[in-house]
Amino acid sequence: MITAIIRNKENTLVLELPHSIYDIYEKLRSIGIMKSPKQIPLTDNEDEDIGVKLFSESDFGQHLLLTLNEKNSIADANMLTLVIGAASEDIKEELEQNILYDQYGSMDEVISAVRQMTQDAGPVKAVFFCPLVGNIDEGDGDMFTVGDSYLADSADEIADALNRYTANNENDMATYYNKDDGVSEKLTSAVWSVELHGGRLFGRIDCSLKEALTAEETEALRGWITGQCADGLGEGFEQQPIDTMDGELFVSFWNSGDDYALMTEDEFEDHLQNTEMTIGGM
Repeated sequence: MITAIIRNKENTLVLELPHSIYDIYEKLRSIGIMKSPKQIPLTDNEDEDIGVKLFSESDFGQHLLLTLNEKNSIADANMLTLVIGAASEDIKEELEQNILYDQYGSMDEVISAVRQMTQDAGPVKAVFFCPLVGNIDEGDGDMFTVGDSYLADSADEIADALNRYTANNENDMATYYNKDDGVSEKLTSAVWSVELHGGRLFGRIDCSLKEALTAEETEALRGWITGQCADGLGEGFEQQPIDTMDGELFVSFWNSGDDYALMTEDEFEDHLQNTEMTIGGM
């Protein structure tokens, strides 16, 4: 798709993108570059030891290169090609035409478009909600659980951290649904976010589907999302520190308590109503 020629003094590396980021690290070291790919801009100045040139032999690749600039890095160029390569067959034709006609002015616009088109490819929507748990590390290794109001007050910081974490994944989470069943044929996108309701912050998972799910398929999808909250995306995210005035905050989409539930949208509305009635009756 894209070829990178990376120069370090007298040494030269020719690298075909996309590539595993770990392979890129190793190949950079082979020509004496110890920097992270994120630290290597797409520039080729003669007065600098390290230089990068990008080219493509295809029309598509040449137009894709127009979305990159000197502020981008080798890691950015690789991520862009990974996202394009992983795009669903449902959107590839439209995406390729948009790129060939220079509809995008930057790499970020391309990636945002891929994600939006992937979600739009499934006209039927299914939304799930779950409670969140937050723990603060005060710096001495001891953790304490924060209350709902603390999470609500930190909603923007948590959302930003989640966006940064998921931005590093070139694939939509739906690609990790690995069961051979009706859900796999219908599910086009699954996106994790957070949302405030009644002064409390909840996890929200938006699923896009080609067709409506049966009751059995809904339970299969619920089970998979719960697994992702516990052991997949959720486990990875809960290890990402979020800086607060009180220490590092860690947020979990899953917990082992009896009150944990991954709820459909209807179930969630009932839950909120019951909670309001309980509070109102106290």
